[in-house]
Amino acid sequence: MSALAWVLFSLTVLLDVFGQTAFKLGLDRIGHAAGPLFWRSVATSPWILAGFLGYCVEAVSWMYVLGHAPLSIVGPMAALSYVGVVLAGRLFLGERARARRWIAAGLVTLGAGLVGASLG
Repeated sequence: MSALAWVLFSLTVLLDVFGQTAFKLGLDRIGHAAGPLFWRSVATSPWILAGFLGYCVEAVSWMYVLGHAPLSIVGPMAALSYVGVVLAGRLFLGERARARRWIAAGLVTLGAGLVGASLG
């Protein structure tokens, strides 16, 4: 896998975490709106729009990665975004994850590392 593919793979993981975090931040600010007011708020939320933009860039980057790396390697390694989401929830949203969730996130990271280590 080329250096560019690794950089873009890393970008896809970061953008996936960013997109989910941005959506959560935007939706938290909308509150309990319902019906047309909810959808108008979604369409005009800077955080939600930023999340969509992040996902668009992620999709283009992911297509490059898939064209230059085995799916059996990068697909499972994309699970690193789960770890990133737990960390982003803690850092940016003030969420408190219990030890069990951190252990699970660590196991996901370990598994993704083992998949990545099978490159040779």
